[in-house]
Amino acid sequence: MKKIVNFIIVLGILFLVFQFGINFFKSKHTVEYNLKVDDKDIYIHEEYYKDKTSDYYFFKLELDNNDFVFDIDNKFNKQKQIISDIKLYEKENLVCISPVYIKNNEDSQVFCNINNEQYSYTSIKDKYNIKEFTDTLEHFNEDKYEVANTTNSTIGNSKVYKDNMYADEILVVYEYNDLLKITKPSNERINFADYDIYNNDLGILVDRYYILPMFENRPEYRGFAIIDIISEETEYLYFDEPASTNLYINGAVDGKLYLFDKSNLMQYEIDPKEVTYRITGDKSTGAQYYNGEWETKNIYDFSKQELTFNNDFPIKDNYVKAFESNKFYYYYNNKNEFYKVYKKDLNKKIYLFQFDNIREVQLISDYIYFISDTTLYRYDDTGVKKILTNKEFQYNYKNIYSAYFK
Repeated sequence: MKKIVNFIIVLGILFLVFQFGINFFKSKHTVEYNLKVDDKDIYIHEEYYKDKTSDYYFFKLELDNNDFVFDIDNKFNKQKQIISDIKLYEKENLVCISPVYIKNNEDSQVFCNINNEQYSYTSIKDKYNIKEFTDTLEHFNEDKYEVANTTNSTIGNSKVYKDNMYADEILVVYEYNDLLKITKPSNERINFADYDIYNNDLGILVDRYYILPMFENRPEYRGFAIIDIISEETEYLYFDEPASTNLYINGAVDGKLYLFDKSNLMQYEIDPKEVTYRITGDKSTGAQYYNGEWETKNIYDFSKQELTFNNDFPIKDNYVKAFESNKFYYYYNNKNEFYKVYKKDLNKKIYLFQFDNIREVQLISDYIYFISDTTLYRYDDTGVKKILTNKEFQYNYKNIYSAYFK
């Protein structure tokens, strides 16, 4: 009998280990279920997804004539059916929901539709009395939506709203012969030239490395300076043969920068991490073009016009410019209205915000940066916030800023 008991215990342990192993290595699941809230049937489509860069749940929720899409990071050990309840608010054409999860409800999420068009909470919270709803949510954090409207630091021509910056955010601003490195706790200057260069045509941040030509008062470039904005150290990459000053940037892919020399009909690839370069295009081989996939184009295509790498995104709206992150496509239209759409559901766009006189729009780590008049702004899920003001932005704004998250 004792042997049988021990055998059963061992089998039980092996089964638990087996189940744990399956759960530990599981990278996705899809389930569908229903909840009943206030006599309303709510259908929930739940997907769990994990890869090298993402670990989250995606949901599509259907309620009467409204559908919502949203996600949450994995804090649930890959469990299924993690929504246990839905808090609901309806007023005229406005419908808002707040999901309640089986655990880890420290910060209530709010998602709203107007006539079944989904809007970010921050885009409508001041237009509708949503506080009437959020006050009923036990774990709703209103404080995270606060915006600082006073600058509290100055470096060069820039006045910085430090209270609106993240602890791991590094802002880089080009200022003639210096790079201004601005973080929440400090401001630093990194010098790269002995004289002023007004237009920043070739400087670019690729991952943590700022790459720009070696300015030596010569009619050619002997190479490039590579500045590590974390360590603030500079290394110099010398070309075997100088490039002309008639260069332009094709783009950056997988941490490498591509430039084209229109005078010498040559394309360069610079690897800033390894401080190396190679020639990826000339008259005999053509040059490389990236549009989601690599292709070789005629070298004269690059000299007749300035070809920059681009992606064709499967966005169903017309847009002026679009960007891609792990989960989303972001875009804005000719009315300067910004939207995002999940890659998992291209049919449901989410309105984010609208802003006038926008320039130099960038997507960096799922944050939208842009300049309007003399101010640099950043948008995230807590709203549009001022980051810095600089009077020079009124006249010189092209390629003037970059950002990096540690």
